[in-house]
Amino acid sequence: MIFQNDLITTSRIVASGGVVALPTEGVWGLSCQFDNSCAIQRVLNVKKRNLEKGLITLVIDFTHLKSWFTRPILDLAKYEAGRPSTWIIPVNNDCPRILTGGRDSVAVRRVKMPYLVQLIQITGPLVSTSANRSGLAACMSRWQVMNQLGDLVDHVAKGRTQGYRKPSTIRDMQTGTVIRD
Repeated sequence: MIFQNDLITTSRIVASGGVVALPTEGVWGLSCQFDNSCAIQRVLNVKKRNLEKGLITLVIDFTHLKSWFTRPILDLAKYEAGRPSTWIIPVNNDCPRILTGGRDSVAVRRVKMPYLVQLIQITGPLVSTSANRSGLAACMSRWQVMNQLGDLVDHVAKGRTQGYRKPSTIRDMQTGTVIRD
């Protein structure tokens, strides 16, 4: 179920440079605009995440970030069914280093979850990482997010995850190889 008023509130907060917690396919995530370095730094601070780990960027279509990619998108990624994968894609120097963790690649997930699709249609691509402090288990419910991070983010969206029991699979865009299942 999508709470339209909350979707509008969430999108406005993101557009104004805020950090939000929101349901994703399997776990709750921390998100902000993908091109707002101050908001991205806040996500890292809230999570207490090391900059070198990099972050995931959520898109509706890989073409949103195509100016960064140095390799073509595999058909396997374009037409993936079921639980979405996070794809590790080689990038050029135009991709912000805060997203890559200093690597020559970025993690990108093409979302299909209706809530995320609608939000990204409004805001554009989003940064995402699991909603939890580094080293702790990812939050699986809004209640867990509120208890752990509620006072550290600008908004905790309403809703539920899509129901997948674990974070996304991670795959290599050059070969299609599964890095983490």
